[in-house]
Amino acid sequence: MTKTKLLITSTLKPIDDSRMYEKFGVSLAKTNEYEVNIIGFASKNTLTHNSIQFYPHGPFGRMSIDRIASPLKILKTYIKVKPKIIICNTHELLIVTSLYKIIFGGKIIYDIRENYAKNIRNTNVFSPLLRPLLAAYVRMKEILSKPFFDGFILAERVYSKQLSFVPTRKFIVIENKFMPVEATENAPRLSSENTVLLYSGTISASNGVFDAIEVTDQLHRVDPSIKLRIIGYCALKKDLRELQEAIKEKDYIELIGGDFLVPHQEIINDIKKADFGFVLKKPNNGINDDKILTRLFEYSANKLPMLLLNNPTWIKFCNEFNAAIPINPKHFDPNETLTLMKNTSFYTQGDTKSSLWESEESKLLDFMAQFRD
Repeated sequence: MTKTKLLITSTLKPIDDSRMYEKFGVSLAKTNEYEVNIIGFASKNTLTHNSIQFYPHGPFGRMSIDRIASPLKILKTYIKVKPKIIICNTHELLIVTSLYKIIFGGKIIYDIRENYAKNIRNTNVFSPLLRPLLAAYVRMKEILSKPFFDGFILAERVYSKQLSFVPTRKFIVIENKFMPVEATENAPRLSSENTVLLYSGTISASNGVFDAIEVTDQLHRVDPSIKLRIIGYCALKKDLRELQEAIKEKDYIELIGGDFLVPHQEIINDIKKADFGFVLKKPNNGINDDKILTRLFEYSANKLPMLLLNNPTWIKFCNEFNAAIPINPKHFDPNETLTLMKNTSFYTQGDTKSSLWESEESKLLDFMAQFRD
């Protein structure tokens, strides 16, 4: 049987990105119907897979000439691979992916992982003067390239309401649920004299890393066994410098990563070992978003109790399992919080299997089957 040549591509995600590789790539490859290729920047992981070919490129800064030039370099890889289907993971490749279809044909799909224009407007990555211009440019690319795309995958249900340019009959929601590499049910936590709090994933002020430090500081003053482990990558040098300064005199806080990407499986291993996980992402522009963060799926699938910002969507999600203690990092009682942490029985209801990738995998395979002709 001839396999359909498929390419999954991104500029700012690593070659072993959990969504591109572990979820989409592995799920599609195991059907034996696709020859899967993945483009992303180089990872320190050595990846081998019988049915997946990797095309790593060098990492580059968010504000760099290499980033501007990367779409044309990736277009050369498109031409080399000659895929019949391309899943594009970023707005930065919309133009060259559309161009490839015009010249060479095939099917192209836009996997929308973020509301990019909204993020640009409401975060501090770019200067206030640039934000509206860049946001408008990104949205313009999405609207103008829309006719060339055969399908759209939304990583969040809320995007179906936020992104009016996505055609109603051409999209499917594939959430970023947890893909276990090995069995995680009833995974034992490490016995320890310490209570380990975990901040995992993208490290930034907007994701609440400094709030996690403040909460840890206050809890540690009451109970010295409280420790914090921060693991992930910090793309903004300003945030990284501030983080390093904030923790340099605190031996109860450990940073893994920061200036380099940490393999996803290493993060999952820390989730399994921790006692509580922080979910403190700040509301966008003061408005609570209805996104179900990836770490909510990762923490709940691994039955990690959470210290959770009071976002109604997240509270509803966690209440299904009795998984979290709501907390306001600016106004909370550390003694009361510690009492709740020690005396609450978590994950006493619901079925955390709903946080696993299995349900999304079947949706992905059915959706992609229509593009194989």
